[in-house]
Amino acid sequence: MSVSDNNVSGRSNDPEQIDLIDLLMQLWRGKLTIIVAIVIAIACAVGYLAVAKEKWTSTAIITQPDVGQIATYNNALNVLYGASAPKVTELQTNVIGRFSTSFSALAETLDNQEKPEKLSIEQSVKGQQLPLAVSYVGASPEDAQRQLAEYIQQTDEKVAKEL
Repeated sequence: MSVSDNNVSGRSNDPEQIDLIDLLMQLWRGKLTIIVAIVIAIACAVGYLAVAKEKWTSTAIITQPDVGQIATYNNALNVLYGASAPKVTELQTNVIGRFSTSFSALAETLDNQEKPEKLSIEQSVKGQQLPLAVSYVGASPEDAQRQLAEYIQQTDEKVAKEL
């Protein structure tokens, strides 16, 4: 009798091989348990969907201000300080830094309210300071977008006043 004669029935005693017929038979014997588990999982999913509130996130990308956007501020500093006025690149960095700090403070304030609001600011590209991604979570898409635009405008006006 050779080695190939030992495996006449198609089944092997090798522990690394899986007998598919045996596996299917075991699954068939446990079909009631499998069906009950699937039905329970579907019922839980439907129940969650029925009670979960929709949340919509609006995201905006904030980039460094263009030279034209801070030209009047730059001109005023040139008149006041003359040759010792800061360079445009320093002003751009200063403006975006103040915006980021002010927006982070607003996000913390909103998070600490009695009814917290989810506003966040983070780096859009990991490892790079700019651009910034600001996000707001609202109950509807329109509400999230409107509120985020309002918070950006509010922060922008505050930074402009400070400068």
